[in-house]
Amino acid sequence: MEASSEMWRTACVRTAPFSQQEEAECKKFTDNSISTGKYNIITFWGKSLFEQFARLANIYFLVISMMMMVGTYTDLYDSPLTPWTTLGPLSFVLAVSMFKEGMEDIKRHKSDATINSTLTSVLDVESSTPEDVVYVKKKWKDVKVGDIVKVNNNEDIPADLVLLYSTEEESVAYIETANIDGETNLKIRNAANTGANNSPAFETASAILNNGSSSIVYETPNPYIHTFTGTLDFMGKKTPVDQGNILLRGATLRNTRFCLGACVYTGSDTKIVQNSRQSRTKLANIDSTVNTTIYLIMFAQCILSALTMVGYTAFEARKGDEMWYLCNGIAQDNVPANTTLYNSCTWESSSDAWGYFFTFFILYNNFIPISLYVTVEMCNYAHAHYIDNDLEMYDEEQDVPAAARTSNLGSDLGQVEYIFSDKTGTLTQNVMRFQKASVGTASYAVGEDTSDAPFACLPMGKLSDEARGGGDAYHFLACLGLCHTIVLDENEETGEIEYKAESPDEEALVSAAASLGFSLVERTSASMTIDADGIGQGKKKFTVHATIPFDSARKRMSVLVESEGGKFTLYSKGADNIMLERAKKSKSLEHMNQHLSAYASEGLRTLVLAKKDFSAGDGKAWLKKWNGALSATEGRADRMAEVAAQVETGLDLVGATAIEDALQEDVANTIADLMKCGIKLWVLTGDKMETAINIGYSCKVLQEDMTLIKLQAIDGDPESIARQLGKLVQHFGQVTRLAKNFFEVFNERLDDTKAGFQNFKKRVSRPLRAGSRLFSGKSRGESEEGRSREGMGESSGTLESIDEETETILPEGVDLSQLESQHMALIIDGPSLAHILGDRELERQLLQLACICKAVIACRVSPSQKALIVRLVKKNVSPTPMTLAIGDGANDVGMIQEAQVGVGISGKEGRQAVNSSDFAIAQFRFLRRLLMVHGRWNYRRLCKCILYSFYKNIVLTFMLFFYGFMAAFSGKSLFEDMVYSGYNFFLGMPPLMIGMFDKDMSQRTMLRFHRVYMSGRERMDLNVPTLASWMSQGVFDAILIFFMCYAVVGFSSDGMYIFGTTCYSALILAMMYRAAGATFTWNPVVVFFWVGSIILYAGIFLPIYSNWYSYAPQFYGVAYMMIEDSVFWLIICLVPTCVLVFDLARKLWRSIFVPTIIDHAIEVDRGITHDTSEMIRVYEGDEGTIRGILEARGEQADDGMYKWWMAFNERLPKFRFDRRKLRLLNRNLPPETRADLGIVDTETDGVQTGFVFDHVSKEIGVGGTGGGDDVFVTGRQWSDEG
Repeated sequence: MEASSEMWRTACVRTAPFSQQEEAECKKFTDNSISTGKYNIITFWGKSLFEQFARLANIYFLVISMMMMVGTYTDLYDSPLTPWTTLGPLSFVLAVSMFKEGMEDIKRHKSDATINSTLTSVLDVESSTPEDVVYVKKKWKDVKVGDIVKVNNNEDIPADLVLLYSTEEESVAYIETANIDGETNLKIRNAANTGANNSPAFETASAILNNGSSSIVYETPNPYIHTFTGTLDFMGKKTPVDQGNILLRGATLRNTRFCLGACVYTGSDTKIVQNSRQSRTKLANIDSTVNTTIYLIMFAQCILSALTMVGYTAFEARKGDEMWYLCNGIAQDNVPANTTLYNSCTWESSSDAWGYFFTFFILYNNFIPISLYVTVEMCNYAHAHYIDNDLEMYDEEQDVPAAARTSNLGSDLGQVEYIFSDKTGTLTQNVMRFQKASVGTASYAVGEDTSDAPFACLPMGKLSDEARGGGDAYHFLACLGLCHTIVLDENEETGEIEYKAESPDEEALVSAAASLGFSLVERTSASMTIDADGIGQGKKKFTVHATIPFDSARKRMSVLVESEGGKFTLYSKGADNIMLERAKKSKSLEHMNQHLSAYASEGLRTLVLAKKDFSAGDGKAWLKKWNGALSATEGRADRMAEVAAQVETGLDLVGATAIEDALQEDVANTIADLMKCGIKLWVLTGDKMETAINIGYSCKVLQEDMTLIKLQAIDGDPESIARQLGKLVQHFGQVTRLAKNFFEVFNERLDDTKAGFQNFKKRVSRPLRAGSRLFSGKSRGESEEGRSREGMGESSGTLESIDEETETILPEGVDLSQLESQHMALIIDGPSLAHILGDRELERQLLQLACICKAVIACRVSPSQKALIVRLVKKNVSPTPMTLAIGDGANDVGMIQEAQVGVGISGKEGRQAVNSSDFAIAQFRFLRRLLMVHGRWNYRRLCKCILYSFYKNIVLTFMLFFYGFMAAFSGKSLFEDMVYSGYNFFLGMPPLMIGMFDKDMSQRTMLRFHRVYMSGRERMDLNVPTLASWMSQGVFDAILIFFMCYAVVGFSSDGMYIFGTTCYSALILAMMYRAAGATFTWNPVVVFFWVGSIILYAGIFLPIYSNWYSYAPQFYGVAYMMIEDSVFWLIICLVPTCVLVFDLARKLWRSIFVPTIIDHAIEVDRGITHDTSEMIRVYEGDEGTIRGILEARGEQADDGMYKWWMAFNERLPKFRFDRRKLRLLNRNLPPETRADLGIVDTETDGVQTGFVFDHVSKEIGVGGTGGGDDVFVTGRQWSDEG
């Protein structure tokens, strides 16, 4: 039983008792137990600690603790703090994180134990007889390779089995693979054809027994769930087995009393476990920023330590010879003669001063908050909880809630710049409705045809009449009714036969055939029975000789059938571009192409049908080759493809189908809102270009005023793509290469008027101000006049009179990639992408062009191309954008895992996308709330939590730094060790409450003013300037707190800890006030922990610790002496209040003089703004509206400064050119040149838009007809009137 090669393994099958050698060989395979846990009792401590110390801050504090030990227990340098002041909190933080990891792993182990202990039945060969078959109960973990396992109806399959016998006719078994790929439709599995004439050998289960030993040679374990290759050696016959004979672990047996299968893969070798390996770990963007911030702060800590060491060295140089009382070596000769206390002193030489760097580095170790990671983890957990329990993202129809499968990426949802979306099942419902058909020269439609096609459609009932006479109409229905993998299932409640298909398309086509009179009523593994009474031909039975399956590479499916008259016919269906290449030229081909183009323009999915007749001899000859390819043990897939290609040529076209896949609810509005947020949408679909474009219009990815750029290879020529891309880049690059640069125009226009600079200053400092503060201060009358002129937008006289030469002037040196237009969209197909991807120069040009566009649609793309497109944008756009990929099928898994954020939709194509995603939702419309509400809240609150955590520790550290000037840079801490180490503990809850609950504005405001999403998209809340601002504020507050305390108290004769604890108490209260000032949301939980933090320090810790003489004698009585001093209460009232007042003053100044768009939105949300009408128009309007407001306000309509103004206020590193500039750029192009460039102006060229698609408005959205009586129902006949 040793493997014959690296690609194959051999195993004995227990059809007879095993010999000792066979039993021993069987044990060499892995057992059938599974383990999804990360740790065991032995590895937990090592692996868990390793994961914890993969975090930078934990390594930092471990190093600090080691430095403290060296300083405490050696003479190398002095440690101002005891090691346990840092090692204790670090141990607590690690223990909490490890406990969380351990509890999660225990749940995994319990789940594994439950599964491994499940019982199943295994054939006992030794005890069984032909009259009495004996089965023994075994736990799943005890099942071995070679065992023959019995699976009963509705039981899960315990291992990967090759089907040998089933109680159903011809040993067929039906399985449901929902646990593997999410598909709930039944699939047929056939027993291995070990008998004569390639049929199953066993009529009963006992027939397996006593037929001698048998074995199977098959492929080594792999994760490919849709493929299997092997050869069963049984009773002297070698029988090929493939994916149609295998029952995978995780599937469930349905509609089958029981079956028997030979075990081939167990445990970790099974395909479902092979697929369960974890996807790559995704690091949140904020985590990366935090790591960078830690590096910066560590650098600042080194600088601060070095400065303090320099101060110590300078002080020692000046006063060192006087410091005999510190046993300073250079003062040894200056000891007073009248003292003997220092005779036994160990004198330190000045050369030991270098060690003070480490002393100060330890002293300032609280620069980095030790509890940061725990705080962030708890916030992320809360954010995930909010998503999981949001009823507004719960789909009642499917009973599916939203799910955050990766908790640490919640803040990334608020920073998305690019969305990559699948179409079918993501934007559309994946509920297919058969709508139109092309047969011969005629087109047929279900119900009334409302399209504006250049040909008339006949009622669908006419097609049924045509089929009565045979010809193409009959073969059209035969192809629909025979070329499929449909499984028939009887409804237990109604008793009716239902179709179970692997795809909605297939079910729609077979149901359409039934409605037209060609109904599938019975199916076995070798035949199909058709009820053709509807076309006057009674019942027909077809023998199925071969099925050539569909796959993403072939894009077609074929079936070879034999009629009762012995006639062989091959029926094929597939994508139009694939099928037309393999079809004969025919008279109806021109009509079919016209019909296909019209169907695509309506957004319908098309499929071409064809047939090929054989003589019995030719059919059997080809069948012999096919069976030979099926039974090949090496190169089987290649041989099957080769033989299939031989027969799928010279096909006779019989027709084409058009299926409607209606949009999901509210998709169009969701996409429109997301694009208003500044997010760019790329739709990646397998549809043809015309279909994708028109679906793009209907779901508002494309707008009626957009200029489309179609990037498409000419006759598959790669050079044509390179030429087109180069010309497009050159064409749009003209706007960045004008003679006069921006600054020259800027200065010229400023000199036109003395008020020019003031007007520009007003634009910059007070844009978008609400009510009377909007832009410049105008009277009510002037304001009303301005409002009346705002609607003019771009048509205003002054704007139209702007010199065209300066329309496109941009700052000097601007690259093409910095341009952006709201009125351009790029359309590209898969073959063109195949030529571009992999070529660095073409990739660069494609991104330059795509970055200008508001939307991109990629057609005819493969699953691998989807992932490559996401990677292209993620790796090559600078700065690195936040990408989100959303899909519902297995073909979307690659791009979902490639993007920084992956969202899976629980659709009709299974759960593979959901299982690979970071977030799961039931419908696309929930993405709006996921990003605009949860994403933005999560980003802003977590940024504020992180900034506050660093800020409070900066204040503490700089207070110690300033104290160093008073303490001769001796490295002495101002605070007692335990008090100092408790800082992050006492102030741990305020940042946590901010990170969990804070909401700067209501969801109503965020959903109304889409542009506020820019706070995350532009990284406004956590960046270098913001961090510098908080650090500066921290240094200022440290100065305020320390020197106010020093001015009031001074160094009290009562002791250093009296002064230090007074400063510390003022610091704690000031930081609590500061947290309160940064908090927008107050609820009972926030109030409880805010007040509780103060009580914890002042009411619990101080009284207990200051009376714990045995542990801290140096701190004994400090609290009592401190509170009985009236100066202490003065400081407690005065200092924190001053900190809060200065903070509020700073915020007020910023909101008045340098407000951001977020500040204005918060004012609107809080009701501070008196008149919001212009405010709303600015937020919801386009650039023309804003410019109209500028002009109406009396500002000079200066386009160059306007663009600068827009870039400043929106913090956009891009420069937009609007619709009018786009026309100016394109208007002088000859029609031939525009066609060569692929530029299509939807207004001047008369291209259809989404408003033309009446079928969309009837079928889609709330209040739509859905389809009503026009949609087929299985078994119903259409009338001649449709």
